[in-house]
Amino acid sequence: MSAANNPRPIKTLIASIACLAIVTATLAVVGHQQSADPDIYKTYQDELARIQNNIQKLDASDPKYAYQHVQLAQLTGDFANFHKADSLLEKFPQDRELALMHAKIALNMHDVERGETYHAGLSNDFSDSRTQELALDIALQKGQYDEAIKLLKERLNPEAEWSDLARYAYLMHKFGDSKAADQLFISAQELLSAKQLKDYAWLELQRGIIDLEDGKYTDALAHFQLADKIFPGHWLIEEHLAETYGLLNQQHKAIKLYERVVKKSDNPMYFLALAKLLQTQEPELSSQLKTLAEEKFNQRYKYYPLAASGHLIDEWIEEQKSTPNAHMLHRLLELSAINLKYRPNADSQIQRIKVLILAGQTNEAKQLTETLLTTPWRTPDVLELAKTFNLNVPAQQPKFLPDTVVHAEVFAVH
Repeated sequence: MSAANNPRPIKTLIASIACLAIVTATLAVVGHQQSADPDIYKTYQDELARIQNNIQKLDASDPKYAYQHVQLAQLTGDFANFHKADSLLEKFPQDRELALMHAKIALNMHDVERGETYHAGLSNDFSDSRTQELALDIALQKGQYDEAIKLLKERLNPEAEWSDLARYAYLMHKFGDSKAADQLFISAQELLSAKQLKDYAWLELQRGIIDLEDGKYTDALAHFQLADKIFPGHWLIEEHLAETYGLLNQQHKAIKLYERVVKKSDNPMYFLALAKLLQTQEPELSSQLKTLAEEKFNQRYKYYPLAASGHLIDEWIEEQKSTPNAHMLHRLLELSAINLKYRPNADSQIQRIKVLILAGQTNEAKQLTETLLTTPWRTPDVLELAKTFNLNVPAQQPKFLPDTVVHAEVFAVH
């Protein structure tokens, strides 16, 4: 089944949006890490217990205390944990490594303006590979793809990090070359040591997302099962397993996994996904889950409004299609406009176009689609929107990125 004829499942957007921020977060801070920790913790629960134990041992005045809270937030994905980490990092403005984490949290939460401010301060001190990573992520979030490609070219060399290859893979997938992206993720995996189990599992997750978005559900399931075997219990891996089971009509397995996921995650998308699966057989519980999802959204919105709304806009668009509601349409028009204003990349443009179509504002939607087609983004959504307005899809430039950097036989993809 081709990607163009099978639009991506909604919830895969979360991992796609967070892709680059999560990759770089793993490499951002090493100075405050306790040397004996990384190699012996094999599961999500082990890792969670390790971090919580470290926090209990440390004093709040110790920079390591703030760092462990960053680790907790990254592991759980909980917005309250990110907000706590954010507050703690403010106490150590002179600590460069923690300042890098502060910038990365801002970008994780779609606050590009704040991320740029932190980046400027760090770059004025001195620029290194990690401030270059921030600049690259900022360019991607602002939709400045020529600049992002330029910055990435500078990093792709025979000593490229696995995270750089992952960025390259992410872009190749978004530019419409899933096969090249998968090969690049494999190359990134080959650069990992045997001790980097979580990173390997994360890359396996990304390979599964490519197949999921391309409608190859059985292949996606195999990747997600391997990721779960390598690093068991992580809510994001389990969520993708649940989503895939649902798409393969294995509803019982999907429900069981989503029931586990909502106990670990504050993400309203997962509550809504479970509510949909239970809508027929347990309508009362389904309704309760939808109420909980709204409560979770409001909690997350209080901490990080741009990320909270950005993650849910696609879900609400689908809801509006099936059950039109004036209040929901107003919310979508307002939030998609704000999202596009502060994070003007292709994903935000796609969301805004879909909302404008729902609102009957077809002229504005068509104009924005024409703008979207000037970017290198060639996801199924882009192709479908071009078809909607009978617009020609411009041919891609011959080579966006260098094709000889680490493994020449793998990187010659264009």
